[in-house]
Amino acid sequence: MDGTDFLSAHYDPVVHYATSDAGVGVRRVNPAFEETFYADEAPETVSLGDTVVTGDVIDDIAAAIDTGDRLDRDVRCATADGERTFRLRNVPSGDGGYLVYTDVNDRAERIADLEERNQHLETFASVISHDLRNPIDVARRSIENAREDDDSSHLDRIEAALDQMKTLIDDVLALAREGKAIDETERTNLAGVAERAWDGVDAPEATLSIADENATLQADPARLRQAFENLFRNTTEHAGVTPAVTVGTIGDGDGTGFYLEDDGPGIPPDERDEVFEPGVTSSTDGTGLGLAIVERIAAAHGWEIAVTDAESGGARFEVTAVDSLQPF
Repeated sequence: MDGTDFLSAHYDPVVHYATSDAGVGVRRVNPAFEETFYADEAPETVSLGDTVVTGDVIDDIAAAIDTGDRLDRDVRCATADGERTFRLRNVPSGDGGYLVYTDVNDRAERIADLEERNQHLETFASVISHDLRNPIDVARRSIENAREDDDSSHLDRIEAALDQMKTLIDDVLALAREGKAIDETERTNLAGVAERAWDGVDAPEATLSIADENATLQADPARLRQAFENLFRNTTEHAGVTPAVTVGTIGDGDGTGFYLEDDGPGIPPDERDEVFEPGVTSSTDGTGLGLAIVERIAAAHGWEIAVTDAESGGARFEVTAVDSLQPF
């Protein structure tokens, strides 16, 4: 099969190249290559560096062409429709060869999603095996002591252990549920959701202020309320006995995002990246899943959350849209 037949026989993008003392030159590309990598008409001179965006791949391609070796690996490429993952193969032939691009983007995304799911399962298994073991041991010892001492005060410790286990189980289930994509949203009043969430927090000495009573955003109200409840609980557990909490919008109400801040001690810069990791907590009563749940709720909305300093020196959580063109 000559070069023309090889190119026309492939639905995948293909580059036919030649090697000589002067170097490597592209002879032809097939229509699939032009359609995939160029929104308009392909230029007269095609450069592989214009398509492959994985940094070290260009050197690998050059080395394979130089030695006449086959190359078979996944690479990220800049297409007419954005970056995608391709399986790139070098097929030497005579005084040149072919580079064949097979689109495996969907498969790569499925693998990445599966790896993320497996990581979540490992996290759940670790949390359950580690954090449930302690209250179970406490309950067992208290039962033994109650039988030996005939003292009902041991029942209080059993009840507390059971409450701790219930909280942990609820948080693990929420962590799994809140990461699911959100299919339907509605225009939601930020102040209304925040105030309803505040009503469910047991912190009689704390205060809540809303900086913008009329602000709205596109969201799932139930899951947004869950996020606020977890943020409020985190604040009241770590910001002292009488924290002042403020909720407001970012960007002068132009729809860029919202924030929640307190006047507590804040979060040190070197700890901010890990506070959203499951199991991380500085509280003896916490499960370490509250902020992980918040991050997953944000991600399910297409948002991201970050920690910075409040003007008072406390912690400030900022939630913004990942895509600046996406309505918030």
